[in-house]
Amino acid sequence: MPLTLVNILLISFGICFLIQLIFLLFVNSGFAFRKKRSIVKSIGLPSISVIICAKNEEKFLENNLRYILEQDYPAFEVIVVNDCSNDGTQEILEEMQKKHPNLRSLIINEGNKFKHGKKLALTIGIKNAQYEYLVFTDADCRPAGKGWLKDLISAFDTDTEIVLGYGAYARKGGLVNSLIRMDTFQIGLQYMSLALAGMPYMGVGRNLAYKKSLFIKQKGFAPYSHIASGDDDLFINKAASRLNTRIAACPDCITISEPKGSFKEWVNQKRRHVSTAKYYKGSTLFILGTITFSQYFFWLSFVALLFTPWWNIAVALFSVRLLLQTLIYGKAMRKLGESDLLLYSPVIEGLLLFGFYPGVAISNILFKEPKWKT
Repeated sequence: MPLTLVNILLISFGICFLIQLIFLLFVNSGFAFRKKRSIVKSIGLPSISVIICAKNEEKFLENNLRYILEQDYPAFEVIVVNDCSNDGTQEILEEMQKKHPNLRSLIINEGNKFKHGKKLALTIGIKNAQYEYLVFTDADCRPAGKGWLKDLISAFDTDTEIVLGYGAYARKGGLVNSLIRMDTFQIGLQYMSLALAGMPYMGVGRNLAYKKSLFIKQKGFAPYSHIASGDDDLFINKAASRLNTRIAACPDCITISEPKGSFKEWVNQKRRHVSTAKYYKGSTLFILGTITFSQYFFWLSFVALLFTPWWNIAVALFSVRLLLQTLIYGKAMRKLGESDLLLYSPVIEGLLLFGFYPGVAISNILFKEPKWKT
């Protein structure tokens, strides 16, 4: 390899190292070492509406809904939108309503002329909600503790309109589960860290809260109703700001979902999620693009530099980055209940970067986006 090309590679590696260092030290560390925020302008514990969309979710509702209905919270309703289910979903809801008067169910029947996605079900749930403060989760989720609603709503103050929570996946055996959970952790750390740094850009519908008045002010999902996905991340990308968004990160604030049972199911899920990223604001795309490019080129140039006279510098900088990442990830993983991933995180990160993510991108180019539910 010519010396000038080696020097260019080394300089590029150094620039990517600095970008990664800045992001770790000034963004991710803000979340990892964050102390619990004291609420100066508390809103108390207002009445809230929890909204869940369910399409053929008999099994999950039977297992998970009671954890939501039994929350330690003074006044709340739970609205389950039964979206064209043809299993025992409605029977489960009607049976639970006998014990829980705060549980309401709304039914959507399949239309003959058009097919709809999750946004319609959510919109119906929101419009029928009695209260200003809305909390969203999925039928396959359960709260980590009885204080989920209380801790989530406690993150609001008088200026807050959005609270972002973390949606974890249940710990199972096997490589696919580790990949799913590592991917979820990295995304969660990224959007919560950037929100703390004043740059909120997304949230997840598994664990999210915002005001009904904000939904109305933003014209609901109308600006991107033509896009199949995006009921959570695109709405937050449009509506969130440095002043109106907070995060909730504590042991009880987490929701736990059942992970996909096969690699193919997970790929389809990721394809739906990734397909919305191109609709993010330009500033968001620039930040995420810079982070992603620096991450890829850092790894690639590190491997290339191992075969040059500068291999020792490459190893030193790689080790510094790895040490800092391990320290910050370790603190963040303890907050989010993902500590068992720490030891293998560099290997899993490499598999995601150079195996899974390119595969998802190619699949989205070659094939049509999978539907939410069929």
